[in-house]
Order: sequence, then structure tokens, then C-alpha cells
Amino acid sequence: MNFEEALAVFVGRHVEVQQTNQFIQGTLASSSGGILAVDTVSTNYIPTAQRVNISTNSVALVRILPL
Repeated sequence: MNFEEALAVFVGRHVEVQQTNQFIQGTLASSSGGILAVDTVSTNYIPTAQRVNISTNSVALVRILPL
């Protein structure tokens, strides 16, 4: 099992994704092809909700939040 397959189990869960230069919060929409898709929530960093595609190579940490 690789990183993407491990995260695919958590599709639909709230996550926090940390990269070296940004922090993203939202709902994990998909995990495949080297890309994480996260439906973001409105924060100070991202003022409007949107889908963000993140390369798995640039991810430092993914935190799966409790239900």
C-alpha cells in the first residue's frame, strides 16, 4: 500500500494538509494519480471555498480529523 492508497480510505473525511509553504483545511475529495483533491473551507489563507489539487510529492503532513 502506498501513500495515495492509504489516504483513499479517508475520502470524505475532514483533513488538514501541511506543505512547506501553506496549510489547507477541508474535505478529502480524492487521492489518486499523485494528486490529492481537497474541497477547502473558507479560511484566512483561502477566502472562498474551492477544490484544491495538491501534488503528493509536496505534502509534508496529512492530519485526518476525528468524526
